[in-house]
Amino acid sequence: MRLSVVIPVFNKAPWLRECIDSVLAQSFQDFELIAVDDRSTDDSLAILRSYSDPRIRIIALDRNL
Repeated sequence: MRLSVVIPVFNKAPWLRECIDSVLAQSFQDFELIAVDDRSTDDSLAILRSYSDPRIRIIALDRNL
């Protein structure tokens, strides 16, 4: 069974690493993590892009929705 974890992101840089690391550290490993950046104005998108884990997929929106 494959699981998808979706994280909506908007200006959450101070907590983003803790959130992502928590998901990646779970004992269940057959998942994809989809992070949707809603045009953050802080370092959130840079933090997301700093991860190289193949389970992470980043969607960067063109405008804030």
